[in-house]
Amino acid sequence: MSPTPSVPPAPRVAPNAGHALGGVWRLTARRLLAPAQWLPVLALLAGLAVLASAVIRDGNSRQYFNWAAGFYLTFLLPIMAFLSSGGAIRDDLKSGTVDYVLTRPVRRPVYLVFKFLSHLVCLQLLCLLGLAVMVGVGGFRHIPDFFPVLPWLLLGQVITVTAFAALGFLCGVITSKFLVIGLFYGAIIEAGVGNIPIQLNRLAMTHHVKAMLEPLLPHARAGLVADGPLATTAILLAYAAVMLAAAAVVFSLQELAGARPAEA
Repeated sequence: MSPTPSVPPAPRVAPNAGHALGGVWRLTARRLLAPAQWLPVLALLAGLAVLASAVIRDGNSRQYFNWAAGFYLTFLLPIMAFLSSGGAIRDDLKSGTVDYVLTRPVRRPVYLVFKFLSHLVCLQLLCLLGLAVMVGVGGFRHIPDFFPVLPWLLLGQVITVTAFAALGFLCGVITSKFLVIGLFYGAIIEAGVGNIPIQLNRLAMTHHVKAMLEPLLPHARAGLVADGPLATTAILLAYAAVMLAAAAVVFSLQELAGARPAEA
């Protein structure tokens, strides 16, 4: 009897980062931009439009910019970016999803960065609708001189969403109760330390955005020390990079359990 010929092992296929990013993007965009997600988004935008129109009076620039830079940009957007991002990474840590994620030939930190970038792009696109609502309210209320400020509001929106999305990813990787961490952080750092008139208030991310926008807004108090748009952008992007790096480290060290095998 002739011996069974040995079959050489198949060559190892090196992971392709571009293909991995494309796959993560398609999965993320399909979930976040699905038609089922549009109903709550449209309801939120409609509520924002109605509330802003009711609060802001015709031609009142002070009310409008306080609302745009205060409530919308440094309160509503951070909350939505944090909740959306924390929920997104927690979905990938569920038992059924972990089996798929951890069997891909992509390192965990790389996957987390790709997931963050994909989710951030979708989130920024959705937030453009919120800014469009604020522009519509400005036109409806005949707010003068709000178009020259629009690029700065857009810049503030982009960096705010980026920073708080990174915070959401970090808290979501740490615990399923990321909302509790977010509440403590928001109350202590953003609402507490951020409003103290000392240098310690620079720990709050929203403080940097307010300080950047305040000198540019009509009828602003100009009481905050601004670092300038470039410096503010660099600071918040650095915050986001540090938090994303910390999330990648935690994610790579976690012991994640997949779904239990079905009993025969």
